[in-house]
Amino acid sequence: MYCPACNFFANNTLVCVNCGKKFPQPRKPRWARSGARGSENRSYMKVILILILVGAFYGLYAKYFKPGDFPSAGIPSGIYTSRSLPSYMTDGSVNLKKSIVKGKTNIIDFYSEYCPPCKRISPFLKKLDARRGDIVVIKIDINRTGIKGIDWDSPVAKQFMLKSIPYFIVISPGGNLMCEGKEAYNYVVQQLRVEGLA
Repeated sequence: MYCPACNFFANNTLVCVNCGKKFPQPRKPRWARSGARGSENRSYMKVILILILVGAFYGLYAKYFKPGDFPSAGIPSGIYTSRSLPSYMTDGSVNLKKSIVKGKTNIIDFYSEYCPPCKRISPFLKKLDARRGDIVVIKIDINRTGIKGIDWDSPVAKQFMLKSIPYFIVISPGGNLMCEGKEAYNYVVQQLRVEGLA
């Protein structure tokens, strides 16, 4: 590099060894500066990505693996509320007194996997159950194991004399029958409207 003041050649120095004038500082190319900033941005992005993943895993854990209230209420294993929402299928009759969660309003939904209206309302019942701490939705599949189509001859269908599904029974927090059939359906629709789901 030549000194601009005395035209003396000085290699790899920041000050001219002949006259003592400082050479202008070499600037980093634009791509090098942006690369440095980019590495900082990538560090922030890694932290944000880790936080998002942790939040997602926690959300999945809380949604699918958090135990509900029903085991402490004495509900036998094999009976599920919609908080975990595998359905409860039985090949025999149903004892509602053992199935309900005391201290909450129980909406018992008799349904079949082969019933289109049952499938349409199921996601809304799941949301209602998740939003309302005072309501528990218990789903009971009327079909016996291995039966395809709506099983109108199943013990459950005969026990409750079911002619159409979905069929609802609503039981009060005290364990008393509040309503069933059409009246219970209207109650369920009303609760869905209160939550803005219908």
